[in-house]
Amino acid sequence: MRNRTKFILVIGLLMAIVVLHLLTGTYSLSVDDLFNLMAGHAGDDIKLVLFEFRLPRIIITLVCGAALALSGLILQVISKNGLADPGIIGVNAGSGFGVVLYILFVSGSMTQSLFALPLMSFLGGLSTVLIIFFLSFIGGTFKSNIFILIGIATAMGVTGFVYVFTSMFDESQMEMLNRYFAGNIWGDTWPFVLVSVPYIMIITVIIFFRIREMEMLNLDDEMLTGLGMNVSREKVMLIILSAMLSSLAVSVSGAISFIGLLAPHISRLVFGQNMKVLFASTLMMGGVLLTGADLLGKVLLAPVIIPTGIVVALIGGPYFLRLLLKARQI
Repeated sequence: MRNRTKFILVIGLLMAIVVLHLLTGTYSLSVDDLFNLMAGHAGDDIKLVLFEFRLPRIIITLVCGAALALSGLILQVISKNGLADPGIIGVNAGSGFGVVLYILFVSGSMTQSLFALPLMSFLGGLSTVLIIFFLSFIGGTFKSNIFILIGIATAMGVTGFVYVFTSMFDESQMEMLNRYFAGNIWGDTWPFVLVSVPYIMIITVIIFFRIREMEMLNLDDEMLTGLGMNVSREKVMLIILSAMLSSLAVSVSGAISFIGLLAPHISRLVFGQNMKVLFASTLMMGGVLLTGADLLGKVLLAPVIIPTGIVVALIGGPYFLRLLLKARQI
């Protein structure tokens, strides 16, 4: 099957998920309601449900899923390790630590400043990734084989600091933070869309113009140095862009893991290794996975809503274990 046909099928799957997401929920809608909306005959209640509640959430899941997927792809390319994922190597923990510091010392809640919260999340995630990256240099050489292990260890340490600071939280603050770490997509309103989505799109465009460098990084570092590439500079730049993507995403979607692991793997299996094709397919697959997980969390035990991060973890955890066993790393 040609890649063009595969792309059409993935786009069709994504459209089906979006339509089902629009129709399902506490206030159920029908296909006729969507047609009435497009014809301009829908009632105010239907417009309220679709435009104020469901549409911004769908946009957030699509864009954040794509951002986490692309972030995972970058980390896998840089580390030459297919097990790299923003959540696994500590971005979620670092971003969460930034959110904790913001709640504790700045705001007292997660809603008072839409601009400051993503910034703190970004700084926490970026700092964590840079620490992991520089700890992975041994003798002046980046050791991709220990990159994941250092990331896991660092994430555990940062999580410990998070628990220390949360001991000073009150009940409402703890409830907010628990929603964040469970991957409950709480930033599902238009203000959060306007704050996060434009920046994610700008960073994605910047990464698009570095596809050639990403493809070259699949080669040996010594060979790339001989060809005139400053390998360390390229890796640091891409890691910063990766941390920006994932940190912005989790600042509004909560601590979502495994999207950055699953989406690139599925894309490679379906579309092959061409970096341009992999770039586009990874973005789409990330949107499919996160939006699909959000839909499953809404309908599986309705009216009880399962946090999206838990749904993703139930799928991604076994898949991660399968990859570990396949690579004989445990």
